[in-house]
Amino acid sequence: MNKKPLTAAAVVLARLTSECIMAAPPPSFEVATIKPADPDEAGPGDIARNMSDSPGHFAMRNVSLRFCLEWAYDLKDYEISGPDWIKSEIRYDIAANPPGPASDNEMRLMLQTLLTERFQMKFHRETKNVDVYALTLGKGPLKFKEAKSDEQTSLSGTPTGAMFTKQPISRLTFLLTRRMDRPAIDLTGLKGVYDFTLDLSGLGFNGNPPQDTSAPSIFTTVQENLGLKLEARKAPIEILVIDHAEKTPTAN
Repeated sequence: MNKKPLTAAAVVLARLTSECIMAAPPPSFEVATIKPADPDEAGPGDIARNMSDSPGHFAMRNVSLRFCLEWAYDLKDYEISGPDWIKSEIRYDIAANPPGPASDNEMRLMLQTLLTERFQMKFHRETKNVDVYALTLGKGPLKFKEAKSDEQTSLSGTPTGAMFTKQPISRLTFLLTRRMDRPAIDLTGLKGVYDFTLDLSGLGFNGNPPQDTSAPSIFTTVQENLGLKLEARKAPIEILVIDHAEKTPTAN
């Protein structure tokens, strides 16, 4: 059956509707303030407990611009490149209210808009080959099992070991990234949540040697404890590159 041709009015209406959809403003907070943090304020900053979000309010306290970007774009530290000052030179307090109840993902989009506008940011994305530790499947069977559905999620440990309960493999690579001299990326393809324990006695911090230099290396314990393989290689990673950002945000 042949479709009836659109009238001129219908064509114009369709075009206007399309343009309105394309021109829809990005999600944004209804009210937001950004101000320099008190330099005498105690607290380490850039950690989760300095950030609070709820259905009707969002706040970050004593945080760097880089930390804000990590949360807004759901990125890791090594996935952002920009001026040195965004990491530690200046810290900020942010308080904002969304137009209504909002999820974390909606808050992230609103924070992206806020940071771009107030800091007059210009950025682009590019893919770079960087040095990483790749976590892959080993030659033998896995030495851990999927978690039971009725288990409680937890992660506990000490400098010499960690116990993961009902956790994805990404939590392991996150831990390794924080303690090693380059990012660890998950190339296992494992999509579930698992229970496993890992000996960390042979792993130092930030590439420094462990206190017990006789302990097996993390490369050995990953294989022996988990049946996985950790190896140094280069891998392509998409980077958010900050081309420009003002140190002083525009007025609230």
